[in-house]
Amino acid sequence: MKKDKEQSSFVNIGSSSLLIVFVILCLATFAILSISSAKSDFSLSEKLAKHKGQYYEASSKAEEVLEEIDAALADTASKNNSSNSSGDFMKSPYIDDVIKKLNDAQISDTAVSCKKTDKNLKVFYQIPLDDKQILNIELIVTDYTKNANYYAIQKWQVISTDTWENDDTLNLMPVIQ
Repeated sequence: MKKDKEQSSFVNIGSSSLLIVFVILCLATFAILSISSAKSDFSLSEKLAKHKGQYYEASSKAEEVLEEIDAALADTASKNNSSNSSGDFMKSPYIDDVIKKLNDAQISDTAVSCKKTDKNLKVFYQIPLDDKQILNIELIVTDYTKNANYYAIQKWQVISTDTWENDDTLNLMPVIQ
């Protein structure tokens, strides 16, 4: 009987103790994975908040420029109140005056340009978001005698200015020279 009691304590651990050790290791692993996931989510949330803030600042600046363009169009329309005899809006003196006023103009430290086609007059300007993106705005000047507005927003979009470089190399094995 004494021989049974003198066996090493390691053999007497039992399956329930091994199961508890395994469960503790699993819980520790899940805790580390949870902390890692939470840290990743937090850093992503910070990046998104920064990007949203930059977008809303640029959008606010673009709205200020748009307000001044609207005022310039209204002022030009009030000076050209007479109707065009040819009936073609694009050949009216209003369009020529808008081009003179807005083309290559600086409005709130923003460059504004115009492009005239046979069908319409487009007004362009860009507001920087950060060093890799800009807010691109494109307006179409409308016939103020037929529409309630002086312009229609054609584009209001974020464009990437960073160049993308394709890297399709796979370093599977080190190159031996």
